[in-house]
Amino acid sequence: MIKIVADNNIPDLDLYLRDKLDPSEYQIDYLDDADINNKTVKDYEILLVRSTTKVNQSLIENTNIKFIGSATSGINHIDINYLDLNNINWDYASGCNSSAVTHYVLSVIALLIEKNKLDYDAKIGIIGYGNIGKKLSYYLNSLGFNVYINDPLMNDPHLVDISTVLKCDLVSLHVPYTETGKYKTHNLIDKKELSLLSNKFLVNTSRGGIVNEMALIKQDNVNYIADVWENEPSPSESIINKAYIATPHIAGYSKEGKVNGSIMMAIAVTNYLETINNKNPFLFKNPADKKRLNSSFTKAIIDPLPLYQYKDTFDVNLISDEMKYVLRKKVSRNNIANIFIKMRKNYPLRNDFDSNDLLIK
Repeated sequence: MIKIVADNNIPDLDLYLRDKLDPSEYQIDYLDDADINNKTVKDYEILLVRSTTKVNQSLIENTNIKFIGSATSGINHIDINYLDLNNINWDYASGCNSSAVTHYVLSVIALLIEKNKLDYDAKIGIIGYGNIGKKLSYYLNSLGFNVYINDPLMNDPHLVDISTVLKCDLVSLHVPYTETGKYKTHNLIDKKELSLLSNKFLVNTSRGGIVNEMALIKQDNVNYIADVWENEPSPSESIINKAYIATPHIAGYSKEGKVNGSIMMAIAVTNYLETINNKNPFLFKNPADKKRLNSSFTKAIIDPLPLYQYKDTFDVNLISDEMKYVLRKKVSRNNIANIFIKMRKNYPLRNDFDSNDLLIK
């Protein structure tokens, strides 16, 4: 029998596993993310996590873990090199929360228009043309905005260079966090790029570290809107105070996004088990190789709502006001971490604005 241990914040996982596997084939146990450690996971073969768990040597060494799955669209919490060197298979839920993050950015733009900080003639720049970037550009174009997109990894004649994107009135980041390679994204937005964003808006829903926060603090006129931070869950008080809008890493939190993550983890576990039993020669070890997984789903894209409805159904300003109010109090670094974790964990899940966009088998 295969032993599986999972973060208890992956909803209905067992339900989706039972849809694909005989319950007699596996045992699944759940842990709070704070209780996932080397000792508690050592006897399990499969570990399923969310982004709050750091998957690295200290967690995995001398355990029976052979497969790691993350029910998240990002993987910077996973030490991929360590897993590959130790022949530990892995997968993640790429694109699971693309609608939720798109909703966040559309809500921000609606708020800025309401406050007369932007208008419908605004130029919107998108850096990163993956699941979220493509969806966001579709809705922005449908709403009549001028959209400029940069992604050096994509061979698309409609894309532009980053200097053109940085001339836009608002720039939204949708790239993974990487520290190596020709197109690494660590400090992608640094002092030079920030100087081009004076009196403009920069939205970061990707990962902390993509924007150089120390350089940003020294820039007087960049309006920073962020849901992600360096050193989470203990973001700098200076950067929180600097931000025009600050939220506690909840842009991707929606009911549908979490369900999508659970479904994708059930498929990943099934593929792993079929592979080790020689029933399926294909296993996703490369996050860029998702064709088979994506073909398992049908995605529906609906027509855009009137822009104000994105804000009315998800008011990022209210969340930001609460976060700033709490974190501006004189609290210790440990308390900042505890408050950040509590705000994120207790955030009420919302529905995606296009709830038809559930992944459907």
